[in-house]
Amino acid sequence: MSIEQTTYPLQQRHAHWMPWLLVALGLAAMYLPSFIDLLRGVWSSERNAHGPIVLLVACCYLGVRVRQLREEGLIERRPAPLAGGLVLLLALACFALGRAQTVLFMEAGSLIPLLVGIVLLVYGVRTCRRLWFAFFFMLFMVPLPASVVDLLTQPLKIGVSHAAEYLLRLMAYPVARSGVVITIGPYQLLVADACAGLNSLFTLEALGLLYMNLVRHPSWLRNSLLALLIVPVSFTANTVRVVVLALITYYLGDAAGQGFLHGFAGMLLFFVALGLIIGLDSLLRWIVVRHAQWRGVAMPRASAVSAPARKPAPIPVREDRLFALHLPLAALVMAGMLVSVATAHALAPHEQTTVKTAPFSTFVPERFGDWRAVPSPYLQIGTALQEGTGRSAEQPYDDELARTYVNRRGEQVMLALAYAHEQMQDVKIHPPEVCYVAQGFTLTDRQPLTLRAADGTAIEGRRFLARNGDRLEPVSYWVRIGDAMPVGGLAARTTIFRQGMQGRIADGILVRASSLVSDRADAGAAYELQQRFLQDLEAALRKSKPGLLVPA
Repeated sequence: MSIEQTTYPLQQRHAHWMPWLLVALGLAAMYLPSFIDLLRGVWSSERNAHGPIVLLVACCYLGVRVRQLREEGLIERRPAPLAGGLVLLLALACFALGRAQTVLFMEAGSLIPLLVGIVLLVYGVRTCRRLWFAFFFMLFMVPLPASVVDLLTQPLKIGVSHAAEYLLRLMAYPVARSGVVITIGPYQLLVADACAGLNSLFTLEALGLLYMNLVRHPSWLRNSLLALLIVPVSFTANTVRVVVLALITYYLGDAAGQGFLHGFAGMLLFFVALGLIIGLDSLLRWIVVRHAQWRGVAMPRASAVSAPARKPAPIPVREDRLFALHLPLAALVMAGMLVSVATAHALAPHEQTTVKTAPFSTFVPERFGDWRAVPSPYLQIGTALQEGTGRSAEQPYDDELARTYVNRRGEQVMLALAYAHEQMQDVKIHPPEVCYVAQGFTLTDRQPLTLRAADGTAIEGRRFLARNGDRLEPVSYWVRIGDAMPVGGLAARTTIFRQGMQGRIADGILVRASSLVSDRADAGAAYELQQRFLQDLEAALRKSKPGLLVPA
């Protein structure tokens, strides 16, 4: 054999993989920095710790599925350039906007349509359809917006807290509960999102769907029932985790409850959930078999169930062309990826105006107008969901202040200020409603708040009446983000996005005033008192810190 004959296949092999190498380099340029940021950010928290695991499992499953389709001769080469190009452009646009404006679900989620678009461009619709589960499974790695998580998680956390309290009470432990805060003995435990939230439900749902896909039951009814039952499975597993953490803290102290054993309780959650899923699956199979025996219907054997009839194989493709990719197409895809990365960098906001440069305690006056600060006999509701050492979705603030003021008539108002230098889509100001509900309050009498600043600027906010047992607390508040005063989570997101597209990093502040009343009929007078207090506070701070409480 000549040298030319031996080197030609090697050159052909290099030409075969070179286009895919270009695509891989484009993917690395897009997502390697993103995934590093996610691992340092939301993926490092318990709230989204399942993200990298789901991504790794999805990639492994995708590789196994491609190999399986190759062995079965089910990989077709019927490119769909129009559909693939449109999906690819959508993915690149989502990445550019998500990366530039820190919209994590768009930034990370764009990987799914990007891979779908590449498969459509090279192989077509039918091959893409055969890989649907791998792409669907990747959805579970995408971090959900914090506001959506808070909205959907709160009922789950309250339910799990109630169930854990009930079980601990049955076991004769000294336990009490206020909202999502459980008191057992001398210790208090906050049931956070990671312990009983939507993310754990999503993780367990992903685990259950992967289990069903691997087992491959032929019955859609059985699969649907098992998928629906994962919701109570998640609730049960989360309840077991909270009970175990409460017992660890009760017997071994707070350090043990927050240390290694806290992580062990997280692993316990998934072991319990997996056991319940397998147990429910076995129960469903037993019911199906018994029902079939009662009707006199013969059940197929396991071998027949696990090996469904294979569809006719498509027209075979030559092995050397099965994974071939035209170099011009690969170069075009890579160029689109690099343009998306450059666009994200160009659209990223860089200009930041710092309104507050010193702690609240150094410049918020203890006396202004008719008001003076006094020691508070009442415990204020915190502005963050839980204590934290750094800024996160649960602790989004850089500085906080809580004081109680009284006027000459002896009327008291509790003030809470919370400030963040940077407002991002997933780490932004919490509306007080979230914190009050987390502390066991029920909210009524929600209505808009409108008052005038010292210069005549209209201040838009909200007020509500919070009740927890005998405590009745009217609350008035507003939020400033950059140069706007949004009302509601969607308005806040829109404001952050708009100012980000203008190249500005917005800061934000929460201004909250509340009072305690003995009767619901006194709420109206309390709102009027709070309005006068807030107007006096804004007028006093306008001189020293213009633009802090309201846009300048």
